[in-house]
Amino acid sequence: MRTFLFGVLVGAVLMLSIGVGTLVVLGHALAVRDPLAKVDVIVAVSGDTGPRTETAVRLWQQGYAPLLLFSGASLDPNSVSSAELMKRDAMKLGVPERAILIEPDATTTEENARLVAQVMSARGLRTAILVTSPYHQRRAALLFSRAFAPAGLSFRNRPADDPDWDPDRWWTREPSRSLTLVEIAKLGAAILFGNE
Repeated sequence: MRTFLFGVLVGAVLMLSIGVGTLVVLGHALAVRDPLAKVDVIVAVSGDTGPRTETAVRLWQQGYAPLLLFSGASLDPNSVSSAELMKRDAMKLGVPERAILIEPDATTTEENARLVAQVMSARGLRTAILVTSPYHQRRAALLFSRAFAPAGLSFRNRPADDPDWDPDRWWTREPSRSLTLVEIAKLGAAILFGNE
């Protein structure tokens, strides 16, 4: 009987370890990150704009690009766009207005990618660093790759420094858990069906 109980305990611990390990691997897989290099523009898409804006500005301050490009509409069509709000926040952090571009019409990540590609192509910008929330980075990278490749554009991934999302413990609290699970579902749809 002792051997049986010991086996059950070892099995339960093993299963728990595998489950936790899978969740950690998933968190790190979502937050895809590339080595950084100088580019033409740093692109940050709207969403939880605080960390995204702050990370983009920090990269700009470190000299990775001469320009910032913020992309995103407002949920309320009568309000100022999220891209404009991000621009205002960047200016408060010391970025001059002449170093900021906005794309104020995108309402989805797929539109962010398509419209940013249009803005970059129109201005002769070829390379970018893409900044978004860590849990959103993998899907954004997929959709930006689809929009950028036909235009001959390229980008590097840099997840935002978000103190509220931890790739090792994202499932342990809200809203991290819900945001990540929704993002995993959207990523699956983007992979399987080609859309958000």
